[in-house]
Amino acid sequence: MKYLTAFIFFLLAAVNAQSRELSHVESNTLYKVNQFLKQENHDAALQLIQPLFEQQKPHPTVFKYGCKLLTDTAAQTQALHCWTHAYELYPDDLSLAINLADSLLRADQHQRVIDVLSPLLVSKSDQALLLQARYIIGYAYYQLAQYQAVIEILSISPVKQHWWPLISYSQLALEHWLEAKSSAQQWLKSAPDNLAAWQILARSEMGLDNPKAAAVAIDIARLVGGQKALINVNLLGNLKAYNLAVECITQSQAASKRFTTQDYTCAQYAWLSGEYQKALDFMQSFSIEAKLNPTLYNDYYLLQGQLFAALKQNIKAINAWGKVGKHPLILSTAKEIKYARQKRNQQQGQALLLMGQHYWLAQQWPEAKACYRKLAQTPGFEVIAKTFEQNLTAYGLYE
Repeated sequence: MKYLTAFIFFLLAAVNAQSRELSHVESNTLYKVNQFLKQENHDAALQLIQPLFEQQKPHPTVFKYGCKLLTDTAAQTQALHCWTHAYELYPDDLSLAINLADSLLRADQHQRVIDVLSPLLVSKSDQALLLQARYIIGYAYYQLAQYQAVIEILSISPVKQHWWPLISYSQLALEHWLEAKSSAQQWLKSAPDNLAAWQILARSEMGLDNPKAAAVAIDIARLVGGQKALINVNLLGNLKAYNLAVECITQSQAASKRFTTQDYTCAQYAWLSGEYQKALDFMQSFSIEAKLNPTLYNDYYLLQGQLFAALKQNIKAINAWGKVGKHPLILSTAKEIKYARQKRNQQQGQALLLMGQHYWLAQQWPEAKACYRKLAQTPGFEVIAKTFEQNLTAYGLYE
């Protein structure tokens, strides 16, 4: 875990509603301090602002400039003393309290962070600052290994996306596997390529005794971690992580090899993720006549037709589906030929169903009838083909 500097901001121009206005001297001095800060002349700025701290009760904005200056120059002990003094004078100023909390975190004084910020959560201050304070308290609890307290302080609706790491890690520490899984999934909604979120999901699935789901999450973690060669695309698909699985397209070198099963799977996931044109361009980048694996002939044209249909290129879709089932079987053993024939019949039936649906929606009844007649001759599709034919006749769509 890192310090929360990225989440802390300083309201340098803000004026506490209950405090006095900046004096003329303070205003002029802070203006000059700001000019030095723009020039990155921190020593001159610090020397200039120092006399303002000698007042009995410096203005809050003086602290917000001066204490921040000490923080930025790595004078952490002095900065902590500065923020503490500011908080003692203005205990209701939430922005000062948050900056004190940040300084306390740097000093590993986590319990003091909780003591300072917790009473302020009931105030009616700026809601953005209150949410920030709540997160800092949760971080402090986490550093103290008080994991249930982390979950309780951050479990408000709606949970902020950057809170999920603290929540899910705390749930892991408590072995609340189901809750950790849910948190990781919520985290991934906003950060689908976050390595830690996938790791938490994997650990949660292991805790829930779901080894296959854990393997999927681990595989995806390898992908987002940059270990692309180790990725099993089929596992990505099992989790419906199509937006990640489609990355395999960029790893393919279509010009130098045949269209393989892996390439087909990549194109299929691009289709499932809605990237129709990307999938089609990828498939057509292969020289099909020379490089199409014969065992993928029907798969290729069946998917190509679906992509054309999704892109409203209906004639091209029909032409692609019309090629399904036309490729000769590869000579092999009797058992393999039998299996290949069954698969070809299944794919041809799917293509005819898609063609018939297209013709039906286009109100091209004779063409639809012809498709269903051919479908009736395809093993395994006789019943559904007859049903469609009967519907055409019953609706008076074809005589």
